[in-house]
Amino acid sequence: MLLALVLAASWAAPASLADDARTPDRQQVEETLPAGSRLTGREIYQRFLRNRYRRSAQKMRVVSRDPGGSEQVTKFDAKLEDHRDENENAVDGVLAKLLVEVTSPFDMRHTRYLIIARDPGPDDEFVYQPSERRVRRTQLKTTPLMGTDYTFDDVAYHDIDNADYVRLPDSTVDGVPVYVVEAIVKETREVEHHKTLWYLEMEHYVPLRARYWDDFGVEIREMTAPHESIKPFGELWVATESTMRDLLQRTSSSLFVLDVETDPVFHEKLFSLARMTGGK
Repeated sequence: MLLALVLAASWAAPASLADDARTPDRQQVEETLPAGSRLTGREIYQRFLRNRYRRSAQKMRVVSRDPGGSEQVTKFDAKLEDHRDENENAVDGVLAKLLVEVTSPFDMRHTRYLIIARDPGPDDEFVYQPSERRVRRTQLKTTPLMGTDYTFDDVAYHDIDNADYVRLPDSTVDGVPVYVVEAIVKETREVEHHKTLWYLEMEHYVPLRARYWDDFGVEIREMTAPHESIKPFGELWVATESTMRDLLQRTSSSLFVLDVETDPVFHEKLFSLARMTGGK
């Protein structure tokens, strides 16, 4: 009987308390959750993309290994310029420009690659090889980056609208808490991988791991980056070391960021075909 009286008293609570007991709407839920819990997969991935420089010049070194353990070292410079406006829209149809120049080994020096990301596409992609002494149009996005396990798509500009994103349960990588985002590339995009799982550390949204699947659902590549390799350059954070493994060919390549110049001043014709050949 006493139990019945207690229950009755609870149901006779004032109207204000009864209102508070109602199922909370989505806004109330969002306001009470920790900041990271409210983010969608697209929002998390967008923060990853925003941890990029509007303009940068980077010096990089790649150590590639074949199944037998033999190594090849390649060095290159990468210059990126983001052309989007404050609303992240393309300016004059251009989203970004990327110029990659090989500096080592000697027989590949001055080989240059140029990608101009456009909206709407397709992108413009060119290569200049000193032995041929001419610039030719090519398809770079799915091409191995100078024979390594990385592709040009790994270092090129990424448009967030090229894929659909789903946030999966949070996880850890080597004890570091990470967001997990599944990205499914839209059918209009020609890329090597159809699905990617991104494992982004929660403080700076830098990927500590990425797994890639092809159109047939076969996992083909995996990238890992040591948490301790994340360093600040200006206001942004960069993993200065990462390793890409080809799970089918059983090869691997380690990429090292040697130097980053933030917000450099580029010559107005740097990303032109004439400059690719060494012209003015």
